[in-house]
Amino acid sequence: MSKLIIFLMLLSGATAYAQSKCICKDFNKLKKENNSDADISARLITISDNLCKAKGYEMIGSRLTDELKLDSAEIIIKKAEQLYTSTSCSDTILLNVFKIQAQIHYSRADFVNAQLYSLKMIDCAEKAGNIFELAMGYTMTAQLFNQTNQAEKGIIYTRKAAKLLPKLPIDKRYSIISFLCNRYLWHYQDTGTKTSLDSVEMYSNQYLTWAKSLKDNKRICKAFNLAQAVEYEKGDFKTAIALLDSSYLYIDKTNNDACQLYFSDKADILIELKDLDDAQICADSALYYVKRSINPAYIANIYDLQERIGNAKGDFRQAYKMCLLKNAINDSIRTVEKSEAVTELEKKYHQAKNEITIKDLEKKNQLYLLIALSGLFAILALGLYLRQQKLKHQHDILETEQRLNRARMNPHFFFNALATLQKFALRDNDGHALASNLSKFSNIMRETLESTYKEYITIEQEMDFLNEYLEVQKIRFPNTFSYTILTDPDMEVDDILIPSMILQPFIENSIEHGFSGIDYAGHVDIKFGIHHHELMIEVIDNGKGMNTSVKEQTDHISRAGQIIKDRIYLLNIKLKTKAGFSIDNNKDGMGTIIKIHLPLLFKSNQDVKQ
Repeated sequence: MSKLIIFLMLLSGATAYAQSKCICKDFNKLKKENNSDADISARLITISDNLCKAKGYEMIGSRLTDELKLDSAEIIIKKAEQLYTSTSCSDTILLNVFKIQAQIHYSRADFVNAQLYSLKMIDCAEKAGNIFELAMGYTMTAQLFNQTNQAEKGIIYTRKAAKLLPKLPIDKRYSIISFLCNRYLWHYQDTGTKTSLDSVEMYSNQYLTWAKSLKDNKRICKAFNLAQAVEYEKGDFKTAIALLDSSYLYIDKTNNDACQLYFSDKADILIELKDLDDAQICADSALYYVKRSINPAYIANIYDLQERIGNAKGDFRQAYKMCLLKNAINDSIRTVEKSEAVTELEKKYHQAKNEITIKDLEKKNQLYLLIALSGLFAILALGLYLRQQKLKHQHDILETEQRLNRARMNPHFFFNALATLQKFALRDNDGHALASNLSKFSNIMRETLESTYKEYITIEQEMDFLNEYLEVQKIRFPNTFSYTILTDPDMEVDDILIPSMILQPFIENSIEHGFSGIDYAGHVDIKFGIHHHELMIEVIDNGKGMNTSVKEQTDHISRAGQIIKDRIYLLNIKLKTKAGFSIDNNKDGMGTIIKIHLPLLFKSNQDVKQ
């Protein structure tokens, strides 16, 4: 599983690295220096790097296309394509090249090749995740279907572009909206579908409001033209011509396409208003400008306009002449064979795309299977690991319990206590005192042995045990120490439970090692209390303390600490608590202070077993 993740990370890293390499840094540098596009392209094609050189040719090809120098543009843009394909970059880098080639062929009315490149552009945009260019590709494809009299196919791509609008930034959104207006308008003109005209009206109003907010003359001109088209189709010709004249106030008089569009639209309206002489003047002006565009399809549209004026005026000679010119162009660009070729291209594109999708799905299925198998192995490995950890945990608990059973009481204590009682019997010959002391000793032994089977005892029982234990220790070390055992007044000592034998190791340490060699009376304080819903225990002595202790003292403290660590370890596992303890020198004076905090357990609680 880890190997698979590493592989995927390396793969994504390699992809990101490859993409970062597919950028002409010199282009960005020249852009930042505010060079003109012509200067940038001229300098780029002199660079040895194929990527930058291709970018330069791409810019030149785009400029030549705008200038309608189509043959030169095609030669240059093919050089750019060859240079791009010679790099290790993905074919998404060809997006703009395909877009320019589509424009070149469209300007020649070569709709078959224009469709070929627009579909390639769509494919690149999809792979690159470029929403704007994808929407542009859809509108171009829709336009090509409209030009080949396939309006219903065209509207499918128009609607695809419209769905992308919410994903685009404002400026690019309105660029697409201007194209959508034309596509919906053409669909209405070809099919009479009213919803398409409603879409034109909605989008044209939005576009006009946005253009006015920018105070952009070119866009305002376009917006008024779109608005007049809606009124024309509604039959309100006076409003249409007023809106059209408004557009002329903002028109760029050097733009042949804009001027041609204005005069042809005005001629259309004037025909409807029966002002045929002015319509003829406008149609002649439109023909003048359209011939500069060299787009046969647009020229054919103006010949159609001239034919309609001739028929309306009764000048059938002119009408016939214009009809022949129009048909000659349309026959060359809109044959049935070409329409079928455009449709076939789209069919092949979708077929190829489906085949790629199927292959991608197969690869994804293989990847998912690999991930699933890796996940299964990971789960099995995790299960084995958790089982091993559980067994180890159980082993640790058993070891801890065994270690505690061995360390319930220091064996030396019993031997030393018995030796002391023997001396006491021989020296004092006091049978009553001997019996009392033997009783205490036997109780200690019994409690020690029974603690092996008891997990908990009450504080009252612990206090009784400690009293007897300390009294026996006082026999061993007469006049050496004193002790006190205190509890909070409101504690229920007969109900609150404590782990058995948890305090004895520390008290033994204080007596036998803390008080060893001191020249003053020792004292041990044992205090039980409740604080923050926990049982708090303190064992305080005034012995030598930890800093001055010899190795034996340190070892014994370590032994006592290990015993309580084991007890608390088991307690926390079984009850899921956070009990703990600390050992430190007494800051208020000599000796050590041990603080233990335990969960509050009650004898009346049935979950706690004694």
